Amino acid sequence: MISNRFGKWNLVVISLLLLVAYFGIQTSGGSPELFRFFGRLHPAIVHFPIAIMVFALFLLALNKLRWLNISEGVINLTLVIGSWSGVKAIFAGLWLAQTGGYPAETLFLHKVMGFGATSLCAALVYLRTSEIPALKKPLFSGLCWGLMTIWLVVGGDLGGRMTHGEGFVTQYAPGFVVSVLGHPDPMKERFDLSMPGTTTVFDGIISPILVEKCSSCHGAERRNGKLRLDSAEGISTHEGDEPLIVPGKPEESLLTQRLSLPEGHEDQMPPALEAKPISHADVELIKWWVKEGASFETFISDANIPANILTILQAYGLGDIRTGVFALDLPTPDSAHVAALRMNGAVVDVLANGENLLSVSCKVVATCLTTDLDSLAQQVTWLDLRGSDVTDADLARLAAFPHLTRLNLSNTSITGSGLASISGSSFLEYINLYGTGVMDAAMVHIAPIKTLTAIYLWQTAVTPEGVALLKSSLPDAEIDTGEPKN
Repeated sequence: MISNRFGKWNLVVISLLLLVAYFGIQTSGGSPELFRFFGRLHPAIVHFPIAIMVFALFLLALNKLRWLNISEGVINLTLVIGSWSGVKAIFAGLWLAQTGGYPAETLFLHKVMGFGATSLCAALVYLRTSEIPALKKPLFSGLCWGLMTIWLVVGGDLGGRMTHGEGFVTQYAPGFVVSVLGHPDPMKERFDLSMPGTTTVFDGIISPILVEKCSSCHGAERRNGKLRLDSAEGISTHEGDEPLIVPGKPEESLLTQRLSLPEGHEDQMPPALEAKPISHADVELIKWWVKEGASFETFISDANIPANILTILQAYGLGDIRTGVFALDLPTPDSAHVAALRMNGAVVDVLANGENLLSVSCKVVATCLTTDLDSLAQQVTWLDLRGSDVTDADLARLAAFPHLTRLNLSNTSITGSGLASISGSSFLEYINLYGTGVMDAAMVHIAPIKTLTAIYLWQTAVTPEGVALLKSSLPDAEIDTGEPKN
C-alpha cells in the first residue's frame, strides 16, 4: 500500500528532477558520447512509460465499470512506475535532442507533452493517496487523468512526426482523430512553393533545408566554426580559409563538398553523431542552387530548373509555374463593359477558363477605343486592331494598358510615332506591324521593350539599319522582315 507521504515525496522528487532536466539540459548544448548513446535509446525507452500510464488508465476503467476489482494500491504502484520511467525517457530524449536535426517548434511541443504527462502521473499518485478532503474530489483526479491521456496521444503524434515525418501517426487513424491531430501532407509542407513568382529559391527551398539540417550547430544559438547557415546574411558574410560557396561551382564550394561526403566520413556534414544524414535529394537541390549562382534574390519562377530538379520539386508540391501576366492577381473584368464592347462590334474573349485576362479584337476604332475598353485596361492582354482605321494618335491610349502581351497593328495606316505609348511595356511579347508605314524612327520606341520575343516588320519602311538597332537591343527576339533566312 502506497502511503500519502510516499506520494508527496514522489511528486517532489520527480518535480525537482524535471526542473533539473528542463533547465540543465539545453537542446542547443553538447553532451558526452555516453549520454548520446542513451539518447539514441529514447525511441525505445519512451514506449515503456507510455504503456505503463495507459495501463494504469485501463485498470482504472475496469474498476469504474466494475468488471474487475483491482486494488487502488496496484493502480498507484503502476502510476509510480510510469512517472519514474517517464523521467528516464525525458532525460534520454533531451540528450537525443542535443544531436540536432529536429524541427525546433515540434521538438518543443513534444518536450512539453512529455514533461506534462510525467508530472501529471506523479500528481495522480499524490492525489489518490491524499488525506486532504478537497484534493480527494473526483474533479482533480479526473482532470489529471484526462490531461495525461491527451498529452500522451499528442506527444506520441509529435514524436512520430519527428521520427517518421508529418502525418505518420494519423495516416490510418479514424476521421475524428484526424480532425483533432490533423494529417498534413509532409511533402507539400516542407518547402514554400505555393507562390513561385514571389518566393525566392533561397527562402522557399534552400533555407528550409539548412535550418532543418544545419542550424542546430550553425545557427543563432550555436555557431560552430564561426559559421551560420540559418540566414542569407550569415552565409554571405562567412569568412574562412576555404570558400563556403563559389557561385556557379558546387564542386569548389566547401558547403556542397561536405554535404556530399559518404556517411561515416570524418568530415561528413551533418556529423553522424550530430544529426540524421542529409538526403541525396536535398544535396542535389543545394548543388543546383550553387550552380545557378547561389542567388538570394532569384524567384523560383525565374530560375533555370533542369528536369531532375523539377522532378524533386514537383514531388514536394510544385505545380505549374505561372509567369508574366498569368502570375498577377487581377480583378474580374466588369461584365457590363464587356457586354458594351460586344454590342459595338468588338470581339471580346477570355483567354482561358479561370483567368481574368481578355483578348479584344475590333475593326472600327471609334466603337472600340472607348471608355468601356479603358475600364478593362488591367485585364486586356491581347489587342488585335489589324485592318482597322487606327491612327498614331489613337495609339496614345495604349499607355494605359499595362498588361499587353500581344499587339497586332498589321495592315493599318500608322507610321509608328504612336508607338511611344508602349515603350515602357513590361509584358509585351509580340507586335505585328506587317503592311504598315512604320519607319526606322519608330524602332527607338520598340527597342526598350526587353520582353519582346517576336516582331513582324514585313512590307514596312524599316531599313536594315533599323533592324540592326532592334537586334542589338533585343538579341533574343525573332525579327521577321520577310527576307529569306540563311
